[in-house]
Amino acid sequence: MTASKIISDSPVRPTEADTELLASAQATALAVRDLYQATVAAGVGGDHTASFVAIAAHHDAYAQAISSLIGRAAPQARDNGLFSENKSDFESDTTGAALAAHALENALVASHTELIGELEGTEGAALIASMVVIESRHVVVMATIAGKSPVDDIELFLDTPEAAQADAQTTTTVA
Repeated sequence: MTASKIISDSPVRPTEADTELLASAQATALAVRDLYQATVAAGVGGDHTASFVAIAAHHDAYAQAISSLIGRAAPQARDNGLFSENKSDFESDTTGAALAAHALENALVASHTELIGELEGTEGAALIASMVVIESRHVVVMATIAGKSPVDDIELFLDTPEAAQADAQTTTTVA
């Protein structure tokens, strides 16, 4: 079967199962937004405060985009478990917050990449794919803010989705 045949046979709009998955992704996006906002509110970030603010805005935009796609089924509420599990790390200091954000963004890349394969509707899959591209950039930004080098700390920059998922299972839960 060709890729164009698979795409033409796929629904465009999210299915009922997709809506549940996307609602969970929205709750995650809102929790991550709130974590970045907590970092800024705690006075963490120093010269990099604008980066934390911008990334919070990205996650807010993801939540809004998901909301526009699934409408009233969007929970409009963060994943409180994810937020609570990570809040203290995001409020520690700039390096600690950046490393926590790096791990979380890496986990998001892995889980959202997996989510793309679970979604039936092409609109939802395309939206999540667009998020993965930006989240992968967040990974690099956060490693850099933490003072990590792409040469000396290569493992932080070249995590595979499998390694990121394994790390996520030991450090945080991501929907």
